[in-house]
Amino acid sequence: MKRGLVLAGGGARGSYQVGVYQALAELGWRPDVITGTSVGCLNGAMFATDQWATARDMWMTIDTRQVITDPPDPDQGVLNFWQETVRCGGLDVSPLESIVDRVLDEDALRASPVEFGLVTVNKRTLRPLELTAREIPQGQMRDYLLASAACFPAFRPRAIEGKEFIDGGYADNMPVGLARRMGAEEVVAVDVDGIGVTRRLPDDIPVILIRSHWELGAILTFDPRQAERNIALGYNDTYRAFGRILGTGYSIQAGQERALAESFVRPYAELLRRVMGANPSLTFTEQAALGGLEKQAATAAARTLAPLERACELAGVAPEPVYTARQLFDAFLQQVDPQVCLRFAPLFEEGAGICIRESAQAAAAPGEFLQALVAASLRRSQGGEVP
Repeated sequence: MKRGLVLAGGGARGSYQVGVYQALAELGWRPDVITGTSVGCLNGAMFATDQWATARDMWMTIDTRQVITDPPDPDQGVLNFWQETVRCGGLDVSPLESIVDRVLDEDALRASPVEFGLVTVNKRTLRPLELTAREIPQGQMRDYLLASAACFPAFRPRAIEGKEFIDGGYADNMPVGLARRMGAEEVVAVDVDGIGVTRRLPDDIPVILIRSHWELGAILTFDPRQAERNIALGYNDTYRAFGRILGTGYSIQAGQERALAESFVRPYAELLRRVMGANPSLTFTEQAALGGLEKQAATAAARTLAPLERACELAGVAPEPVYTARQLFDAFLQQVDPQVCLRFAPLFEEGAGICIRESAQAAAAPGEFLQALVAASLRRSQGGEVP
């Protein structure tokens, strides 16, 4: 079966795709076709020519000034930035052109056994132009890569043979359709929450969608520390998409289902049932605290972990590592504010009845209530006292 890897546009968030590609290689999933838009096509050109290490090193070292001449000042405000950018006709991305010149080997890309395709848009007509490497005239690969990444009006349009082209995201930011046209019979699509048109996934071929629960940073801010984090998240999310990691936002080693059930899922359900029985209004408080995370879960088992993961997120537990169940429990208990746990402790005492004050506090601060509830569940399962 012919496999397609589709890489969406998203500026600096594209570092996430480096982690995805690393994980796919480890899993033995090799694409026959790679299509991309904007930064996705720049990454895709490197992946298609077996330059994953080059892509990783590039993302781990570049900053905004190595991509954009005179990048925007974050203190000037969004409105001022766009007004100045439009007035100047777009930011100067000459440094990005130098990076493309350094990493692009057009002959190698054309000779690669991995078929490559990209999307750009004619600025005047706004008509999309989907091109495979074979359809791009010799010597113009660099121009079309930069055209696909010309994030107008932030970046200046790219002129090719008297015509101006802009970012492919204006037409198709995640070109699954192009991969299908190139013969892909199954697809891994990597979305980095970029700006542009993201079309509905097709129903006639299997598609594995990989995207992050977490924010991947500002689109025009290139930062090695953010890139390192994004690469780790992309790596973990790929293993998650292939069923090798548990969780929705946090990454828990496969094989930890029993430990999770015994030390969190069952104790949490029992404590929640007792607390809700005495204070029924807290049912709505818990749902408010979850923030819809349970709806993002791919399976019923993952949904039972939503309270733990949401509590970890609210407490500031780092999402990059791959945890055992015990490691995630400990990380949360070390991070959660003890004062938050004390505030709601009367709700969790044996034989507690209606707690009007604590219920009101929970309604006012549902996230804190959830953290306290999760902490109480974990400590009880471990035989410890609730603070």
